[in-house]
Amino acid sequence: MFEEDDLSNVFAVPDFREPSKWLQDQLPRADTGFFALDLTDTELPSLCNPPDPQPSELFTLPAIDPAPQQEEPNSTEIPDFTFEEPSVEEEAEVTDFWLGFDKPAAQLPEYKTWEGFQSPDIPSKKPLFITEAGPGAFDALIGLKEDPLQIGSAVFTVVEAETYCNAVLALALGRDSVFFSWQDEHEAFKPALPQVRIPAYSGKAIQEVQRSCLKCGNTYRQLRKFVDSTYLKNPTPCRVALASAVDKALLVIQSSVALHHQHPRSILQVRSLVAHIYTTLRQFESLVSKIRRDYLDEDVFVIVFQQAQSAEYAETHLRDMMREVLRRVSKPWIELVEEWIGTRRELGVPLSKHEVGRQKGFIKVESETYMDDFGDEVDEVDFRLDTKRIPTFMPEDVVKSLFEVGRNLRFIRSNHPGHPLSQESTISSSRPPTVEWLFDWNSVVQLEHRIRSYESAVFEAIKNFSLQGSAKTATPTWPIGNSATYQLQLFGLDENQLQDKLVLSIQDFAKPIADSTSEDLLGIIIRERLSDVTTEIASAGTDFTPHWSLLPILSFGSIISAQSRIVGRETLKLLFTSHNLREHLKLQKEFQLLGNGFFCSRLSHALFDPDLETAERQSGVAHQGGVMGLRLSGRDTWPPASSELRLALMGVLTESYEGPLHEDSRPRDAEKNELPGDLSFGVRSLSNEEIDKCMDPTGLEALDFLRLSYKPPAALGAIITPVILVQYDRVFKLLLRVLRMQYTVNRIFRDVTARESGWQDVEDVSIRFCFEARHFISSLSSYIFDIGIEIPWQAFEKLLSQIEIDLGAEDQSTFSTAVLSPDRLREHHSQVLDRIMLALLLRKRQQPVLKLLDDIFRVVLKFAQYSRLQNAGRKAHGQGGTTAKGLYKMFKRNVEVFLAVCKGLSEKGDYGMKDTAGEKSTLGRVDALEGNPIAQLILKLDMSGFYSKA
Repeated sequence: MFEEDDLSNVFAVPDFREPSKWLQDQLPRADTGFFALDLTDTELPSLCNPPDPQPSELFTLPAIDPAPQQEEPNSTEIPDFTFEEPSVEEEAEVTDFWLGFDKPAAQLPEYKTWEGFQSPDIPSKKPLFITEAGPGAFDALIGLKEDPLQIGSAVFTVVEAETYCNAVLALALGRDSVFFSWQDEHEAFKPALPQVRIPAYSGKAIQEVQRSCLKCGNTYRQLRKFVDSTYLKNPTPCRVALASAVDKALLVIQSSVALHHQHPRSILQVRSLVAHIYTTLRQFESLVSKIRRDYLDEDVFVIVFQQAQSAEYAETHLRDMMREVLRRVSKPWIELVEEWIGTRRELGVPLSKHEVGRQKGFIKVESETYMDDFGDEVDEVDFRLDTKRIPTFMPEDVVKSLFEVGRNLRFIRSNHPGHPLSQESTISSSRPPTVEWLFDWNSVVQLEHRIRSYESAVFEAIKNFSLQGSAKTATPTWPIGNSATYQLQLFGLDENQLQDKLVLSIQDFAKPIADSTSEDLLGIIIRERLSDVTTEIASAGTDFTPHWSLLPILSFGSIISAQSRIVGRETLKLLFTSHNLREHLKLQKEFQLLGNGFFCSRLSHALFDPDLETAERQSGVAHQGGVMGLRLSGRDTWPPASSELRLALMGVLTESYEGPLHEDSRPRDAEKNELPGDLSFGVRSLSNEEIDKCMDPTGLEALDFLRLSYKPPAALGAIITPVILVQYDRVFKLLLRVLRMQYTVNRIFRDVTARESGWQDVEDVSIRFCFEARHFISSLSSYIFDIGIEIPWQAFEKLLSQIEIDLGAEDQSTFSTAVLSPDRLREHHSQVLDRIMLALLLRKRQQPVLKLLDDIFRVVLKFAQYSRLQNAGRKAHGQGGTTAKGLYKMFKRNVEVFLAVCKGLSEKGDYGMKDTAGEKSTLGRVDALEGNPIAQLILKLDMSGFYSKA
């Protein structure tokens, strides 16, 4: 019972060994006698007296092992048995009687704490929490229906911990177990028991772990479904590469768990492991969820690139994992790039221009229709770049260079199979750098060194080829199979040799299949992260790496640029040396642009001279065998028949091409000499309205049907394109009109001023018209040929000469410099024609000005008809404006309007400059037009301001 002094102490512990007070009151001296506890009482009975310390030795037994005598304590006090814990000082003074035993005393299990582990000398305190009393006490407490802890775990079913841990671990890997099963209709796992927990854990804690495992298992199943459906329904290269990477990741996760985490020790270990597994799977789930069924391979490539970019500043292993996935997914596209630029052997049947409609990746062969500014359509079959199959993160200049180098390389392979760039051995021996993703600056620097070595090796190979010549027999280019092929060596062997081969084959097949994930970089990254889940996660945000916007140009731009310099240089060299590009361009200048004076004279007489023999077929009249012409200005029937065209224009082109100096050595049938590009006269395709205008011999459009037909060689198709030929044709059409006007005004001048003319009493207004028209046409012709055509063409010739000088240089230092590519040369060629058309008022926006010029030409033609009638002695009456005075008034008014409009154009300081902006290169501008060409036209036509109004 409580002591009287401790009644006020509510925390006092009762003394359960204290005898009852009623016993003390009823029994006399209950605390004495045999059962008395006070053994030191002096009034003890003799029975309880202690024996003599030195008893009689009569009945003593001899000591077998005499022990050393110890002094007995004088006191015979018996320690009081109390429940109070002695202090440290008292324990030190009490003698431990148990130390004399042979075996150590068994220690009772006690609760271990971090405080006791860190400070073992400090006495431990009794546990204060129920969770410290062991799993049994915790389970008993939370199992009460009253739920004193209010955690709601009383209704949960308690299962064995080891079995449940194995089940949730299998669940995280997408497997069925006794606790979880896969539901196909819901595409998710379903637990067999709704509420389950394990000993020592609350239901909510286990439910949270189970929820994370369910999420991980469902994600695993979804990724597995994506892999299977990709191989079955969408086996495109990039999709298959992505599915292979996902499959590899799933396989590595399974193998890692089976090797290192097959028997988890606690649910906490399972939770930590599943968290790391789900972190890995979540990256793939986020990636796969963005891919649609109708996406192209390049779209998948872009999605992977963006996903890898988002993981750049995440955990280190996630960054490395997504980089490796990007390498895998981009590998098919990168291999196609290497095949196209020539650093990798092209597999399968190579692309050619003859296979219209075929496509291989981002390259296709198709007929593309071009439409000029007048609406005319021109078809051209060539390699085309499918921009939809180009990843959006690729820079436009890199893509353009990529396409150009591949097209130029196909030109070399198809036209020059013996060239070093067409030989697989030359490329492989030069060790071209592989195109791959580079994520650090050191790799970029190493790539630059490899590119320099590659360029030097290729330069040496090309230089040796140029010195030795191409006399050697060319080997087949880019064979389909490897050079070292396997030979089936079975015939001619005896029985023992065949048996040895079979034994070796059996031994090879008997070897175990190698683990594909052991040396796989993706497997290594995932396995290292899962092998030790306690490792602290490192962040990748502090690494100094290039920004992701620079990765495409740093990884792909260098090798593409190097290959573009090599292939572009050799292509231009072959165009100038082997295909006479300079001669074909000169041919266009002399004939399409009427730069050959002899050709202009011959063509002018063949078309307009009325004194030549007619080529028109007449019944009963035989040809005299003289020089025949169409006699446009001296006939009433038009247009001429095809036979007339052949007779009148026969020999004009050949004689003009060979020149008048070779007339004696020319064969009689001159047309049998083939001209470059099969240059010949042809008939232009016209609409019905244009055909009606051509049928009037006195009209301005009488010769619009005549054109020059030229077909460039296939090797020069990249420089002289169909669009460029259309531009030449438009210039030739205008020049033919100007040529006709020159002949017309000269004829008018002769009719008016010649003494033998039949025109009597020539009016002053006719003479004024004759001189002014002749001045206008001659000044216009001088402007067209000397300024509009000659100045831009001379600049183009200067550019071609500079290119030939650079290509002929043997210095290796100039090999890696930027040179003009064939595509850039084609652009320069087109720009020259644009400048010419701009100066000749042939652009679409200049059509109103050109229409005014056509009106002036029509007035001159009407006066020429009037002059011809006057010269023949016939009068033209009652035709309104057909009198000399009316025609002169109309001519002067049209010239004034034309000059006024031209002055308005010349006042624009930037007229024509918008077309030349941004078209500069390392070799300078194409043209050399100084200022506004329209101002020079005005200066030639009206230097004194005669036609200017006040």
